[in-house]
Amino acid sequence: MQLTRRQLLGASLLSLTPAGSVMAAPKAGSDVLVLGAGLAGLNAALMLEDIGYSVRVIEGENRIGGRVHTAKESDVPGHPEMGASGIGESYARVLYCAKRFGVEMEKSRPRTEPRKNEVMFHVRGEGIKEQDWADHPLNPFINEKLRNTKLSSAGFSIYSDNPLPKGDLEAWQNGQWGEYDISIYDHLIKQGISKQAIDLAFNTNMSYGTNVHDLSMLMGYQSGNMIRTLYSKEGGFSGPALAAKGGNQRIPEAVANGLKSELILGQHIDAIRSHSSGVEVTTREGKKYRAKYCICTLPFSALRHVHMDPYLEGLQGEAVAQLKYTPVFQIHFVPTRPFWEDDGFAPSMWTDRSTGRFMALKNDPENPDKITSHLAFVNGEMAKFLDRMTPNQATQYMLRDIEDMRPSAKGALKPVKTISWNRNVFAGGAYAYWAPGQITRFAKELRQPAGRVHFAGEHTAVINRGMEGAMESGERAAMEVMDRLG
Repeated sequence: MQLTRRQLLGASLLSLTPAGSVMAAPKAGSDVLVLGAGLAGLNAALMLEDIGYSVRVIEGENRIGGRVHTAKESDVPGHPEMGASGIGESYARVLYCAKRFGVEMEKSRPRTEPRKNEVMFHVRGEGIKEQDWADHPLNPFINEKLRNTKLSSAGFSIYSDNPLPKGDLEAWQNGQWGEYDISIYDHLIKQGISKQAIDLAFNTNMSYGTNVHDLSMLMGYQSGNMIRTLYSKEGGFSGPALAAKGGNQRIPEAVANGLKSELILGQHIDAIRSHSSGVEVTTREGKKYRAKYCICTLPFSALRHVHMDPYLEGLQGEAVAQLKYTPVFQIHFVPTRPFWEDDGFAPSMWTDRSTGRFMALKNDPENPDKITSHLAFVNGEMAKFLDRMTPNQATQYMLRDIEDMRPSAKGALKPVKTISWNRNVFAGGAYAYWAPGQITRFAKELRQPAGRVHFAGEHTAVINRGMEGAMESGERAAMEVMDRLG
């Protein structure tokens, strides 16, 4: 089954293509093959198509969007985001595509960001109200500023004293800041922060990475520099401000609907061969596709399982083999009664246990104060631990954990959706992160073309991260190919 633009219009991509569909091989090659129908691949295809080149997009999954993934309303009330959630006001490429293809934007829908006075902390077996944290005996900080910082946001405090030049969003890769390409742990120890504080505030519920030993401080500074450069306003950090009405997945779906190019779903890439006159891509379903050039947007966690000919050698091969991806495990619950009213604690929790961040979501625009669902958002080492269980085992394990922390929640939570980005063969994690030393060693090399194959994806972006970073990378790769096509 081949999905054309007409077939995509006005229909849900999730229902159009059944799993295991078999596509007929194209009769002729195209100018460019784009591998992956996430934002990076779609933006590259759109730019090439606008110039007049023939493009074919191939996607392994049976849906559009990659790691931009919105839950179905039938699965989780309020259709929360299961993948990319934040759209900053400066996300020019994302917002341009939304406007071009008629996707209405609205106020952001918080996911893991706790609302003020709506989060409690559960630490070392004790429930603590937000207003009691600063003076609580379990608060490990000596520094007054950190003691008065909410535990849920303390991890971001280390990026405030940022040595990178504000506004220079390429500085982190220019080779001058290698002294910070060390682990967050080593950096914090040098700053005199205690091991206890590091473990609780920085090694628990990390936004990136798996633990404080395998995440580069330089990456943290780059993220902080991006935030203060692009999102800061008078009076402080403005944060992600927008979301697509109906869910962020509507944006890549709309771009796909607007493409005139052939878009093929359900084809798992098995091999990419680059030779003197073109590129040939083979899928595990037995199909072959040919073009003059190829843009590969596969995360390296997936690309390392693809046969590359010629073999990627040197630092680029090392990057594909070793670049890391943050494991993320989510369980979505629907509350059957307001258990938080029974125990007097806030409806959301930041915990040091398997539940991670247990956030109350309010995704009903008609009833903005109504809690529509709860999201247990787990990453790092605990996500890897949950991945060793079946989804049902992990759900039951987490339910027992929540009920142990909050007895009032017993029987009040109905699990409705589980997702592991780490176990997704097309993702291998939620988003890329840099281990100590990797930025200095191969940050520039990983995005270099290999023969007629060019690379894109958020892992290759320089200035932005997330959704805008993905589109930035697709733009760069498309321009590289345009230069070669002439």
